[in-house]
Amino acid sequence: MLIISLLLTMVSAARGAALQVLFECAMESALFSVFGEYNRELLDRYDVFFIDMSYLSNSPDSKNLEIRLNNYFDDNFHPENGTSFLICSDFLDVTDTNVSLTEYELATDRFGEPFVDQVVEYMSNLVGEKDVKEMLNLVSVWDSYNIDADRYNKIRDNCLPNITNNEEDTWEQTVIKDRLRMGLLPTAGVSDLVGFKADFSISHKSFNISDSLLFRHKQHGNGNLNEFDFHPAQNIYFVEYIMSKFGNYLDKKDDTKLDYEAEYIIVGTNYDYNNFEQTIRTIYCIRCLEDLIALNLASDKVENVRSISSIISALIEVPEPIITELILVLWAGLEGVADCRRLVKGERVPFIKESSQIDVSIEGFFGFLADIYGDVPQEGDVPTSGSDLPNITLSYQDYLRILLYFIPSSVKAYRTMDMIEQNLRISGKGNEYFRFDACADKASAVFSIETGFDYRFTGEKKYSYFE
Repeated sequence: MLIISLLLTMVSAARGAALQVLFECAMESALFSVFGEYNRELLDRYDVFFIDMSYLSNSPDSKNLEIRLNNYFDDNFHPENGTSFLICSDFLDVTDTNVSLTEYELATDRFGEPFVDQVVEYMSNLVGEKDVKEMLNLVSVWDSYNIDADRYNKIRDNCLPNITNNEEDTWEQTVIKDRLRMGLLPTAGVSDLVGFKADFSISHKSFNISDSLLFRHKQHGNGNLNEFDFHPAQNIYFVEYIMSKFGNYLDKKDDTKLDYEAEYIIVGTNYDYNNFEQTIRTIYCIRCLEDLIALNLASDKVENVRSISSIISALIEVPEPIITELILVLWAGLEGVADCRRLVKGERVPFIKESSQIDVSIEGFFGFLADIYGDVPQEGDVPTSGSDLPNITLSYQDYLRILLYFIPSSVKAYRTMDMIEQNLRISGKGNEYFRFDACADKASAVFSIETGFDYRFTGEKKYSYFE
């Protein structure tokens, strides 16, 4: 009896130890199996890991994830039927298994922070420290010159009251003032000014904006909903991710819902043409301000303008300093048109031009009196010589980078996810119902088992792709 009791005690202890080890392994195995089911196309095209909890269906629900955890967890205790140990059909005799999902984090939680974290982790291995420093230096120079598209518009609007017609104006004075006013407020669209027509060369693709993340009702995980903000270096990583993974006017991608994806992230309308129009309008205003700064720094140009302003001042009875400022603003507007035409052709333009780099001549500027913003005469480029101005040249893509940098963090993250959603849905690879607010990259669950030998085990396990 003593020997039998000892043997039974040893068997019972072995069963308990085996259950403990198997329970721990089963928890990890279930989580590993579930997180191994990440969306393959999402990884292949955009290099981020997320579990699609809809599992390619139109029923996104965290219960789907919980069910799959239960199935994988239970399979570990019943790998195959009919296994026996001595006279026992099941040495462990696990009668019940259960998994309860306690926490999970979705890509859209905290205004897209989980998605951004993965993007930054990915891009930090591709973008070098030198590239980050160069971008930060450009942003610093940008801030030092107070470059803002709205600033040029305010300067231009301040000029309008100074050239208002009055009842005593002669016919010649009225004509000159009307021409100046037309120059300040051109009637043509910006895309037409830079050489395009509404029905030519510009994409007209669109999508349903009501289904975008900023407008539709979204599911939420169990985390907090506080808004996040980028660290400057993270912001640069994210901008470079957008520029490398998404198309723009000069670099279109294949199989995309919109051709101008970067422009969509900047502007946010659901129509390619509008996104390009608003983007080029913003770049145009920025170039006008940069050219206005360059003209004011070019003493030879300012002196020429002042000599002409004194003549015009006598004709329309407006003080010479006001006429000088007005002409410089108009000249910057013409120079901005020339710059935008070069940018959309893929050329680079100096950030702040030297006097020798200004394209529109004084003769070409006064041609606008006959044809407001028509063909802009150009003098050609002259290589930059030594000066105190920053030796920086920018392309169309560089301006997109700058504009993307200053887009609010949450808006930028959501619009980026919008483009991914739209592109995956039209890919024809089973993602017709894909949505980011059903994608998880982190989960925690409580696992429990019961056996016929009165053993009970309970434990909690957490898993994340990057923690």
